[in-house]
Amino acid sequence: MRGCTYALSLRIGVVPDMPDLNEFISTEEAAKKLKYHVEHVRRMMREGSIEGVKIGRTWLVRRTALDGYMKRTAKMAKHDPRRNK
Repeated sequence: MRGCTYALSLRIGVVPDMPDLNEFISTEEAAKKLKYHVEHVRRMMREGSIEGVKIGRTWLVRRTALDGYMKRTAKMAKHDPRRNK
């Protein structure tokens, strides 16, 4: 539904605010930092564990959200269920 709103806003000349892309990194970069698979990082964003944005088909991870997640889970084991909260 959001795509329809975007297309409509383009037709009437209103362009939605584009986020500052310097605040984001790719899912590939985030996966390397976290030592996770890229699909797992995308799943974490869909589920809300890490804040990100989807632009077209591409997911981008907010740098501050990734840093916060890494600090919050630094002492936890990789498969600790508390990581996803």
